[in-house]
Amino acid sequence: MPDVNSSLTFENITKPMESWSEPLAMRWTLRLLYILVFLFGIVGNVVVCIAVIRRKRLRSSNNLFTFNLACADLIVVIIYVPTQMTAFENGHNWALGDTMCRIAYIIIPLCLSASIGSLLAITVNRYRAMVYPMKPKLTMGKIKLIIAVMWITSLFIALPIIFVAGTETYENGQTYCSEPGWPDGSNIDKVYWISIFLLQYVVPLAVIIILSTIAAWRLRKNTLFNRRRGSLVITKAVRRRMHQGAKITKLLFALVCIYAICMLPQHVVFFWMEYGNLKQMGFKMYIFRFSNVFPMANCALNPIAYGTLNKEFGMVFKRLLRRKWKLRIRLRCWRKRDVEEVTDVEGQEKTNIVLKEFL
Repeated sequence: MPDVNSSLTFENITKPMESWSEPLAMRWTLRLLYILVFLFGIVGNVVVCIAVIRRKRLRSSNNLFTFNLACADLIVVIIYVPTQMTAFENGHNWALGDTMCRIAYIIIPLCLSASIGSLLAITVNRYRAMVYPMKPKLTMGKIKLIIAVMWITSLFIALPIIFVAGTETYENGQTYCSEPGWPDGSNIDKVYWISIFLLQYVVPLAVIIILSTIAAWRLRKNTLFNRRRGSLVITKAVRRRMHQGAKITKLLFALVCIYAICMLPQHVVFFWMEYGNLKQMGFKMYIFRFSNVFPMANCALNPIAYGTLNKEFGMVFKRLLRRKWKLRIRLRCWRKRDVEEVTDVEGQEKTNIVLKEFL
């Protein structure tokens, strides 16, 4: 969905209200949210990416899709979040140029398509593991192909934004990053954003819910997973795969809920403004400001889900925190030792001076 600087939202709302500015409490709240999203998003997603790259045991199919999700979140945090922070601190005046406007504008539809594609891939992989546990796991080549197709499709979906996004300067001197390239008098822009709503929200979430429901139903109905087989090796392999699928279920459920909740506000705002009475509301600017934070917050909440619901990633985060804690303790010990050594030297020098005077 378009952000608060787009022609579908911020421009149409602020033109009759050029002197509008956020209350001080709201400005500091938004500023704090931007900073937290940026810090948690950078640290959390970088740790996840490095863990998967360095540790071979973490390179399972689902973890590789999680790695892809973390990469998409990291792109949003590194590129999109700073541009929004800069515009916010500059009175929503876009000062980063036309090229950066196009780049920032395409980031959200591009990365959100890759994110929901990763969640879909995890869902389908989990479905295969729980419903057809005897089927072979995805090979590394197939996983790379799926991820490549995912990004190519996401780029194709977001490509129209490159041609319509750009900067616009108004009579009051304000410059906005919006969508001036849409044909005048047409509804192509509405059709595009409604299509984004269907492709990035309604359809994928419906598929995830359907596949998860079928997997749970088949698992309860099928007694294949509860009885012993002739081969003990096959029995252990099937049960191990089922156990792994159960662990993935909790993480997948959390990630899908985070995505569904964080992506919903901007879709609601879009339809409320286009087909409702949001433009006439006195508190509309508060809604626009905070709704723009939710897609960015999604990128910071995902690593928290990895660290709390995935034991492997949780261990990585714990070790990182322990190393930082040990480093702080060592630094404090070194400082204390340096102070004690300086004190001892000064005391020795004073003693030598007293002895010299006495002699």
